[in-house]
Amino acid sequence: MARPKTKPGEERLSPSEWQIMRICWKLGRANVREIWNEDQKRRDRDYRTILTFVSRMAAKGFLKVEKEGNTNYYTAALSQKKGLQREIDRFFKDVVGPEPDNLELVRRALDRRGRSGKRSR
Repeated sequence: MARPKTKPGEERLSPSEWQIMRICWKLGRANVREIWNEDQKRRDRDYRTILTFVSRMAAKGFLKVEKEGNTNYYTAALSQKKGLQREIDRFFKDVVGPEPDNLELVRRALDRRGRSGKRSR
């Protein structure tokens, strides 16, 4: 089944793309090999997989591309704070909604996370 088309500015990142985005924020400016090397610390993915992710993220507007010779360098197109805030706002709009019971579930999840220092699953 084909994914529905999104309008400009409505693109979303997959969980794997978010991991790549965090790497790009950490490194600042990097080529695919540098991103792949950093990703290898957590996951064993093929270099071409990272290349695909980075290309898609650039097409979605999340990464800027600078070409130097034969090498593309990537930088985040938005700050970490702005990127996370945008995703949190979307989560509240699309998933949580205005229902008080849902907001209470979010509060409890944040409390558990704060107490444990780890992600709640």
